[in-house]
Amino acid sequence: MKAINIKWDTDGDVDLLKQLSTEIELPKDMTDVNEISDWLSEQTGFGHEGFELVY
Repeated sequence: MKAINIKWDTDGDVDLLKQLSTEIELPKDMTDVNEISDWLSEQTGFGHEGFELVY
């Protein structure tokens, strides 16, 4: 599964936003949306304002 169209919260830092991927492959055992949300933030150090999941 993959998180796509991730909308990162960079406090308006456009240069930083360009450096962050909008797609990230997720661990195979991860299915809970809240867990995925937390994992994305932990992996990058940035919060987000939403994402989509594709299988």
